[in-house]
Amino acid sequence: MAPRDVTPRSGPRVAMPPPRIADGFARLPIELTDLCRPHTWEELTEPPGEGMKPIRDVLVHMVGAEAFWIQHVVLGGRRTRLDPASFGDLDSILGAWRPQREGTMAWLSALTPKARGSRRAFPWDPEQTASVEEIVWHVVTHEQYHRGQVFTRLALLGRRDLPDYDLLR
Repeated sequence: MAPRDVTPRSGPRVAMPPPRIADGFARLPIELTDLCRPHTWEELTEPPGEGMKPIRDVLVHMVGAEAFWIQHVVLGGRRTRLDPASFGDLDSILGAWRPQREGTMAWLSALTPKARGSRRAFPWDPEQTASVEEIVWHVVTHEQYHRGQVFTRLALLGRRDLPDYDLLR
């Protein structure tokens, strides 16, 4: 059975993402790196267990995923690959992430309904496509997944003071 198209056919379209979600998404790089600041760089670069990435690597992956999907897939820019080992502290991660996030937020605020519905091919399979709107939501939800990983790793480091940073607070 083919998937049912549930795209609204009429009515007002809300901002994408909606304002409260956009606000949480915009603040996440600073909030997340600030939560990591009480820890030593050694703690942030040590894997918490076999086969698990350290916090630094998860943060750098979040930066890279946003760049891949927004800058490369949607906007057609060159693909950049980030090496976690090239980041020497939280400020260097935030130095890459913050301006990128500001650019993403500026781009989102100017996104037209037509552009939201336009489609992009997946780099690994040009036969598959996703709308720009689907890609944006993928980036937002993907980031929340990895935010949870960072919170879990901070808890493994003994943190019991982690705030509620759900997108709706």
